[in-house]
Amino acid sequence: YGRDTQKEEIINGITKGEYSSKQLTVHPIVGPGGVGKTTFTQHIFEEVKSCFQVRIWICVSLNFTADRLAQEILEQIPEDNSSESKNSSKEEKIEQRVRSKRFLLVLDDVWQYYDDEWKKLLAPFKKVGTEGNMVIVTTRIPGVANMVRTIDHSIEMEHLGPEDIMSFFEACVFGDQQQPWQEYPGLHDVGQKIVEKLKGFPLAAKTVGRLLRNQLTFDHWTRVLESKEWESQASDNDIMPALKLSYDYLP
Repeated sequence: YGRDTQKEEIINGITKGEYSSKQLTVHPIVGPGGVGKTTFTQHIFEEVKSCFQVRIWICVSLNFTADRLAQEILEQIPEDNSSESKNSSKEEKIEQRVRSKRFLLVLDDVWQYYDDEWKKLLAPFKKVGTEGNMVIVTTRIPGVANMVRTIDHSIEMEHLGPEDIMSFFEACVFGDQQQPWQEYPGLHDVGQKIVEKLKGFPLAAKTVGRLLRNQLTFDHWTRVLESKEWESQASDNDIMPALKLSYDYLP
């Protein structure tokens, strides 16, 4: 929803554009939590995976050490029995397994940047001898994106616009129904007011939408709209009230 232009830009770059001729591109995707970075990257991963012989997806989170990540990366690359020595280091094994192959590495949810660890992690990937290799990094932190990127700009994930967030919200609540509000006309105005509180965040729309889906009644929706939780919203990037609501209403 609402990301088609950015998606086409990166997919074209991978399949036939500027990234396809470079040896290694590091492309960051940056934005606040819950804005849809991981989902966006999953769509790209699925659409371009046929271009790569080696595909790796690692959820990094707070523990950024080259050693730990190298171990997780190894677990996702098939062994190359012909050339692999049992005594090789993790970095040497990665190098042997990806040599002469085009690879896609996603490092999802990176919070920290340490220069030495980053260089150690990427070192074996710089020796593959092929073109079009890609590392996609998703992060909430612009400073991390600026340190790792090898291109002029990062993709910045913005909040979804009013029409896109409404379409996504409708899908979360009503599924594939073509004209959902016709069946539930009394819910439309309440729904619109709730959507305004979601601030364009897909994760907020998903959690609140599924909460509303449980009871398609005016009373339930009004209780959610008038909940005190919304008052604790600290900023336009704060989706905790939406998440807390779905927690409060757990059976």
